[in-house]
Amino acid sequence: MKRGARLCAAGAVVALAGCDPRSDTGSAAPAVSGAPVEIEAVRAMSVGVIGGDSHQEFDGVVKPFLLPDGRLVVPNSGGYDIRVFNDDGEFLEGLGGRGEGPGEFMYLAAAWPRGDTIEAFDGELRRVTRFLPDGSTEVVPIASGEYPDLGLGAGPLGQGWVLGGVVFAGQRDRIAVHHFDRGGGHLGELVSVGGIVRYSAGNFGGPEPLSPRSVVVADGTYLYYGDTLEPVIRRASAPGMADGEIAWEPTESMAVRDALDRVIDQAASEAPPDEASATRARHEAAPVPDELSVFWDFLVDPEGFLWIQPYEPLEHAFALGGRYVGGADNGGAWSVIALDGRRAGSIEVPGGLELTQITPTAIVGIRRDELGVESVHVHRIRRQ
Repeated sequence: MKRGARLCAAGAVVALAGCDPRSDTGSAAPAVSGAPVEIEAVRAMSVGVIGGDSHQEFDGVVKPFLLPDGRLVVPNSGGYDIRVFNDDGEFLEGLGGRGEGPGEFMYLAAAWPRGDTIEAFDGELRRVTRFLPDGSTEVVPIASGEYPDLGLGAGPLGQGWVLGGVVFAGQRDRIAVHHFDRGGGHLGELVSVGGIVRYSAGNFGGPEPLSPRSVVVADGTYLYYGDTLEPVIRRASAPGMADGEIAWEPTESMAVRDALDRVIDQAASEAPPDEASATRARHEAAPVPDELSVFWDFLVDPEGFLWIQPYEPLEHAFALGGRYVGGADNGGAWSVIALDGRRAGSIEVPGGLELTQITPTAIVGIRRDELGVESVHVHRIRRQ
């Protein structure tokens, strides 16, 4: 059950750089071929739901995904391994394990598909491991340099990868995203974006209760990135090369003061009784921001769309457990925007599901119960 009503929804005015921006948010979005219209409620596959099966006991799942042949890949950071299941949810194999040898991990930060190959980044060993379809393993060390933290973002770009991390922690953190070639060589910094906003007041400090963040997503062709304070998502394909932007008109934004008051009230009510007063005082010591985020997350749909999640203070606020890189319940209505600038309506995401991948025919996501037990689910998509 959601904490409260949706406080902000993404509107529908979209323009790629070079296109003519138009505002027609009052009209319904026309049908766009290939646009998603429904996520089936019945799950096509679930893993992590069979008690007593050690292969389905997860600890720290990191963005599970489907391979083109339908196999489900579950990166399991707490177990230092990657688990692969067939399209019926039956365990096939485990990859990795704790260690520094080829194919092993010390900190499994991220994993993603590249065709039928599974690639994974170890944030401690600073290397990409490639598990090839023939069963062999390839390890690619990432070049050292003036980018010590690469733990916040990873994915494929061209023949190489993008890796990012915090380069400056201050009033607002700065995150740098770097491009590396197929051999691990550094090609340059792709983008620098804002992280969380921090505050310090007396004995209190930390992320501001309504702090924004930035989201970066690599789909192999482009790096998409956006600051949640701006209704704009930009993209790049190489250092110094901008490849357009997608902008929209946010609607139904709540007053900042009202949103902050409701978040603080909620945080105090959720704290243990003996900590409620201190919780309220800590959050009330933070400054009131000038504006709210207008979105909180987005994913790239390979059929040519962006799915954009509107910002909801009572779901995403750091004061209520929001995370630096997201990971909140993604349920509710997401706006769908075609990459060529057309509005494509919205889609309802099942409640309690943290979206991690969109494919032409399905979505993948994580559920966590009240005890933190993780399970991974696949739902089919119906399109126009």
